[in-house]
Amino acid sequence: MENIDKIKAHYGFTAKDAMNLKGLFPLMEPFSRNFVEGFYDHVRHFEDTSKFLKDEETIKRHQDALVMWFAALFSGEYDKGYFKELERVGMVHVDIGLSAHYVNAAMHFVRRYIMDVLKNAVKDPRECVYLSGSIDKILDINLDVFTSSYIEEEKRIRFLSYRVESYLIQFARRFSYGLNLMLVLSLVVVGIIVIGLFVYDFAHIFDGDIEKGLLSTLGSLLMLWVVIELMDTEIHHLRGGKFAIKVFLSVALVAVIRKILVTSLYHGEVGAQLSLVAAVAVLGAVYWLVAKVDK
Repeated sequence: MENIDKIKAHYGFTAKDAMNLKGLFPLMEPFSRNFVEGFYDHVRHFEDTSKFLKDEETIKRHQDALVMWFAALFSGEYDKGYFKELERVGMVHVDIGLSAHYVNAAMHFVRRYIMDVLKNAVKDPRECVYLSGSIDKILDINLDVFTSSYIEEEKRIRFLSYRVESYLIQFARRFSYGLNLMLVLSLVVVGIIVIGLFVYDFAHIFDGDIEKGLLSTLGSLLMLWVVIELMDTEIHHLRGGKFAIKVFLSVALVAVIRKILVTSLYHGEVGAQLSLVAAVAVLGAVYWLVAKVDK
């Protein structure tokens, strides 16, 4: 809670104001019960009143608390204990879920009620204005402490939400970075396997089947190119680069082209080759559109 003296200073509340309020105690104290009745007449029209004042025991306890609070307004003692009690009341309002709007509306009634009592009892207009200044200050201080409880609760909720969100985002980033590293390592392993496949296909050239060996070797080279492109893209992404969708389209194109090379070894699969050629055409058109948009 903010320093008590600082709060008083901000509202210009002085020792003279405390004396003025203490001097009003004999005038205001007899009206405490009447004040409670008027207060209940006022809040009865609030939509959620029955939600918070739902049984006789709660109403009786609340009425007694109102009498004590009303008397404390004119006690003349506004020390740490007084502010602690105000803070406790404010937290009770927050805990039961009472809207800050109702607190402000209720305080409006309190101010109007006290001012009416003051005007009826003090006939000197200047004296009335002078005393009303002290009343305004103590009521504003009360309202300040009450509403600050709502602000503190909102800060606490936002702080917890922010911490959870920060931890979650940090974990997600690290997890994503770990997955990217695993992907790079996987591409390295795949690259090594493709190199082995390339050597294996290249060896077929010396087995007498030169056409099959060349086509298989060319397919292995295309696969190796795909791995290299994917690895370069992933490294670029790890360094903060943009997601390159063109690379994945080119990978798809290469995969289909390799499939065409493989199926060309089997002269009977004309229908399969035609469908693959159509796939290349579609992928090529999409690649051209994406490249145009990127430019």
